[in-house]
Amino acid sequence: MKNNLDSSGPLRHFRMGRRAMLQSLATGVGAAVFASSASAAHEHHAAAVATDSAKAVDSSLNFLDQHAFDTLAVLGDQIVPGSRAAQIPEFLDRLLAVESRETQEHFMQALGAFEREARTANGMPWKALTADQATALLIRISTQPDGDMSRQAFDRIKGAVSESYYSTEVGLKELGWDGSIAFAPPSVCG
Repeated sequence: MKNNLDSSGPLRHFRMGRRAMLQSLATGVGAAVFASSASAAHEHHAAAVATDSAKAVDSSLNFLDQHAFDTLAVLGDQIVPGSRAAQIPEFLDRLLAVESRETQEHFMQALGAFEREARTANGMPWKALTADQATALLIRISTQPDGDMSRQAFDRIKGAVSESYYSTEVGLKELGWDGSIAFAPPSVCG
């Protein structure tokens, strides 16, 4: 099991330390986070019960339900083109399955923020948006002040998707890696 105190990896953007939590509470944002967390936990439980049969159909998913997975796949590819082809949503689904409950909840809240924005602006889920609608919302969300909840959700999802993508061979090649550097096998370190 993963050490939850480890601050590395693509899902580190969803971990919240005690100091950040206390600062959040002090500014009044914490109440909204806790209220949405309780609501999200209740909704997540109800959705888990309702989607058990759907998950049985697609047993390849480890943590996300099909709707959340589809939303992440579409959103991830809009933020980092090529992330879907590099199987980043599948990777994040597997990674979330072994993460702490707190990290899982923060991830689902971030996805939920995108869903809420799409439904408020266009009356449909994020995965049903046209490219123009999604682009308009991404521009609006990404240019909000740093303290905005939707902006924080954008930064977190973008961080997880981009860090995962640019750790793949395809992403590294996009950054200019030509494959000419090889690392010695562990036995050489001896």
